[in-house]
Amino acid sequence: MKYYAAATTSVIALLAQPAMSFGQSTVTLYGIIDTSAQWQQGMPQGHSYSLASGNWLPSRWGIKGQDDIGGGTRVVFQLESGFSSVTGSLGCGIFCRRATVGLTNPTWGTVNIGRIGVDELQEDSWFVDPQVFMLFGLSTMVRGRNWTFASNSIEYTSPTWYGVTLKGQYELTSSATWNAGNPGSGPGQLNGPQGRSDGIELTYSNGPLGLQAIYDEIRSPYGTFNNVYQNSRSLLLGGNYTIGHVTLYAGFQHLSAPQASINGYFTDAGAVATSLPGGASLPTAVNHEWFGASWQITPVTVLTAAYYHANANNGNGNANLYTLAAAHALSKSVTVYSEVGLVTNSKASNIGLGDGYSDPYGANVNNNPSGGAADFRTSPDYGHSQTSVIAGVIKRF
Repeated sequence: MKYYAAATTSVIALLAQPAMSFGQSTVTLYGIIDTSAQWQQGMPQGHSYSLASGNWLPSRWGIKGQDDIGGGTRVVFQLESGFSSVTGSLGCGIFCRRATVGLTNPTWGTVNIGRIGVDELQEDSWFVDPQVFMLFGLSTMVRGRNWTFASNSIEYTSPTWYGVTLKGQYELTSSATWNAGNPGSGPGQLNGPQGRSDGIELTYSNGPLGLQAIYDEIRSPYGTFNNVYQNSRSLLLGGNYTIGHVTLYAGFQHLSAPQASINGYFTDAGAVATSLPGGASLPTAVNHEWFGASWQITPVTVLTAAYYHANANNGNGNANLYTLAAAHALSKSVTVYSEVGLVTNSKASNIGLGDGYSDPYGANVNNNPSGGAADFRTSPDYGHSQTSVIAGVIKRF
């Protein structure tokens, strides 16, 4: 008993030691509340008026901190939870947006491990998006493929050398089968299990020029690339260039899912698959291009306009997105914004102005011949257009 008491005392002393001996600890509570009004026209069942949370910056709160352990090295951690500012509910469980601990040093870079969550590499593509990941932007034409999640992650970020930063991620699967996942390996993009995912990112930012290249792979729980909008390979190349108060943007993204399957796309697989347009089968590749510009009208006001285009193979047609947005900072912590989006589809396409989660690929409720789809899909009918307007406010703390 004396041994255990002595051991316990030693452990307590050891746990208390870093704060007393090595350096300063800091802990920060932070958050964002983003609430907007939205009008949407062109859904299969009419139009809608609604309030929404996170139409630009997802509503969230978190805790982050660091401990200086000497030699320029710090231990860092971050816990982040998403929530709806409309209903008050959690987005996907406590700290599902991020839960990591790591080491950082100005000489060799930063390593983080844990639930990378919303910081999967594709999220960094906001850097080359004219609309900076506003609701209608870089993720719209690829049905949310750039809003990706990652668990069981190891991440390395290099120091910046002459404007160049390298980042790499690898997600383990907690599975005995290579590439495959299990219920404990998620949640992935749609809050379910995911297979192995990995990626690498190279960003250059120096003066007026910014360039970015991102390659990543996200596999299904079965270890396959079975859905071009969710479980696929992605190569993204883009850049921006600033001339005075105007910044120009352009980019290209290629998605590939050579093992596309009905089960990878649809829950009521047999019925919905029969309602695809004539001559179309499941897409295995998508090409996505965009260009746009932002104009810094005043130090606190910016106006942006952009065009996005996507074309899916195997007879799935193409779609165009036209956007116009404005943002104005009322203070250092309060911003108001608005955006208008118009999407047009060819006769075999049904891309909508959704976030990729409420409008997955496939038929809408009203053109499903079995009537078996239980969800209210927001994407338009094949060949139809859709228009939406949002106006919101962001409060940071």
